[in-house]
Amino acid sequence: MPEGREDTDDGDQALLAQAKRGGASAKTAYDALVRRHQAWLVRLLAQLLQRSPAEAEDIAQEAFVRTFAAIERIPEGANFRAWLRVTSVRLAYNHRRDAVTRARYLAEWRPEEASPMGSQLEAREALAVTLALLPYPYREILILRHVEEMALEDITTVLDVGLSAAKMRLSRARKAFLEHYDEVTGNG
Repeated sequence: MPEGREDTDDGDQALLAQAKRGGASAKTAYDALVRRHQAWLVRLLAQLLQRSPAEAEDIAQEAFVRTFAAIERIPEGANFRAWLRVTSVRLAYNHRRDAVTRARYLAEWRPEEASPMGSQLEAREALAVTLALLPYPYREILILRHVEEMALEDITTVLDVGLSAAKMRLSRARKAFLEHYDEVTGNG
């Protein structure tokens, strides 16, 4: 666990317990949880959706509202951040699925010509374009593993899949990423 993370988890537990008790202090406690987790959640959603921070903020807000509405179902001792992440990732997935079909989504991001972009793209741009070319499930698992630096066991919880399915998806996602990256950068 990263340094300082344990303190955050303990603080989250106290705030979550206070929010569950209800009353006047519940909203104050939940507002504190929102302030603690909003920045990383918006970053995660913006990366998953490959959309603007404003759109990611809308989905994050919906995730916080849904989590608050279901606060009584959060088990005692549960990690609030993990619970919120699961809700958010599912909302992001649904948002992406409902927004456009996969074929239309890929068509938006696929370069008009098959010419290599090589020197035209900075490394960060090449990564963003490559991630955008991947199907959502591949992009999602790569971001959770390599950007959020989640353990594979935590990813299985977020994605609601078994360990072997998560390993297979991650392997396929890495292979697809490398193929697209070579196309995008002209290194193929």
